[in-house]
Amino acid sequence: MSRDTQRQKVYDWENSQSWMIKKSYLTQGECHAVIKRLNKIYRKKVKLRFKNGHGSCWAFNQNDILIRNDWGRSYGVLLHEFAHCLSNDSHNGTFVSNYCLLLHYLHPEQPSIKDLVKSLNNANVDFIDFEKTLSRKILSKRLKPFTQVCTEPLPVPVKNVKTRVSAKQRVQKILDSWLHTNQPMTANYYDVAVYEYSGSKFVNVNGMEHSDVLDSWLEVEVCLLEAIEQRLHEHEDYK
Repeated sequence: MSRDTQRQKVYDWENSQSWMIKKSYLTQGECHAVIKRLNKIYRKKVKLRFKNGHGSCWAFNQNDILIRNDWGRSYGVLLHEFAHCLSNDSHNGTFVSNYCLLLHYLHPEQPSIKDLVKSLNNANVDFIDFEKTLSRKILSKRLKPFTQVCTEPLPVPVKNVKTRVSAKQRVQKILDSWLHTNQPMTANYYDVAVYEYSGSKFVNVNGMEHSDVLDSWLEVEVCLLEAIEQRLHEHEDYK
């Protein structure tokens, strides 16, 4: 990979342009559709993945793109990262020219070559002759630009993370819900307790040990459920 000599210049240049919106207005599905179409046009197999947070978006090894859900799901950012997959040139001349052609042909705004060149020169960003790029050989006016969509930011997807409940917590929940003394049906009948002694655990039913020594809270949970079921079957009101 060549030395990245104008990275900040490229960022400053694109941030000054109307076609670059660094807010997530595309859904993940729409982003996948963009990369799928680009892969078909360029006959590549670039993979796309997403990550929450405000860090950077990246292109890895010319075949893997990471987009930040918080701000990166936009046409400008996707085309920027895909341009990295077309050369091993960091943010230098070849990258910039490929990027510009992607913008010109496929971004909904379709900035003109003249305007792109003028803005690059004003920002002192180097680029190579567009005619010498891979994109010039592949892209043409026969390709329709991506669909114009509302650019209002969408909510960041929230990963549904299930709270892990330990066996000990489940045991306590069973005791709280089934063996509460305020419940008429259980009062004076379900005298079930769980206790620890010298590192071992025991389930006691009506003053009698219900099992041998138990080594884990998972064993206690199983034993406790068995004890409750047994007592329910013995109860005259149980049907």
